[in-house]
Amino acid sequence: MSAHEIVPFGQPFFASKCVLGEAPFYRPEDNTLHYVDPLANPPELHILSLDNMQLRTLSLTDSISVASFRKDHPGYIGARLLGFAFVDEQTGKIENLAQVLPESARGKLRFNDGASDSQGRFWAGTMDHQAMALPLDAPGVTPAGNLYRFDPDGSITQHETGIYCSNGLGWSADNKWMYFSDSYGGVVYKYAFDEEKGAISDRTVFLDFHSETMSEKYRRGEPDGMVLDTDDNVWMALWGKACVLCFSPEGKLLREITAEGVPYMTCTGWAGKNLDLLVCTSAHRNGLGGDDGGKLFILDVGKKWGVKGVEKFKFAG
Repeated sequence: MSAHEIVPFGQPFFASKCVLGEAPFYRPEDNTLHYVDPLANPPELHILSLDNMQLRTLSLTDSISVASFRKDHPGYIGARLLGFAFVDEQTGKIENLAQVLPESARGKLRFNDGASDSQGRFWAGTMDHQAMALPLDAPGVTPAGNLYRFDPDGSITQHETGIYCSNGLGWSADNKWMYFSDSYGGVVYKYAFDEEKGAISDRTVFLDFHSETMSEKYRRGEPDGMVLDTDDNVWMALWGKACVLCFSPEGKLLREITAEGVPYMTCTGWAGKNLDLLVCTSAHRNGLGGDDGGKLFILDVGKKWGVKGVEKFKFAG
C-alpha cells in the first residue's frame, strides 16, 4: 500500500471499564454518547454526557451487542443474544420483539453488530463461535453466521449466510452502497444497495486482510466496527492491531490512528455537535487488552483533517 498518514489517539478520552465496549452512537440533542458492553456481567448499556462527563449505566437482563435510537419513540432497538428487542432508556427493561436463533444456539451462535438504514430498517448479523474456534482453512467448515434485516412492521429478511463473525455495517452518503464485515474471515464486503427495497446485490470484496497484497502490518487483523464520513471514506477499527484505519471508497489506505498498548479496538462512531469527533470503543477481556483496554478513545478529526461524519439513522418502528 502507498504511504499514508499515521497519528496517535493519545490518552483515553474516558476511563470506561468495559469488557467489550461496542457500538458507540451519539445523540446531538443532549450531547450524549451511548455504547454497550454485551459481555459484562450483567450486560450493560452506557450513556455518557459529553457536557459534564457524567456516566449513567443501565444493567440489562440480556446481552445487547448493538443498539439504535428509535425515530418516533424513546429508547432503542437492539440486537440481543438470540434476536431483536426494544430497550427502555430509563430502566434498561428489555422487550423481546423476535427470537431469530433457537435456544439450542446459546454458546454456539449469537447476534453481534448492526445498524439502521436510511428507511428505518434495522440490520444485524450473527457470529458462529464454533467455526471461529477452528482455522480459516479447516476442511468441511461452513460458518453459520447470517445477516438479517428487521423491518418496522416486524418482518425479518435474511440477506447473507456463511459468515464467521458479522461486524461493521455502513452505507455511502447517497445510499447506493453498503459495507459489511466478516471479522474472523478478515473480509469487508461491498454491495450495491437498493435503498427503497432494502436489498443488496453484486457483492465484491472491498478489503481482504488475509490477502498477500495487504500490508504485513495489518495482515490477519480483524475488521471490526465501522462508520463512513461525508466523503464516503470508511473508518474501521482493526481488532488485534491497536488501530483505526481510514480507507477511501476505492479501498486506498488514507490514515491510521494508533492506540498504543490497546490491541483490541472494537468499533468507531461519530460524536460532537458537528459530528467531527471520531470515537472508538475497546476491549479488556481475560486480562488481555492492555492497561487502557475497555476505555473510550476520541480524536478530533474535524480539526485535524476537516472530516465530518454522518449521523446514524434511527429505527422507524
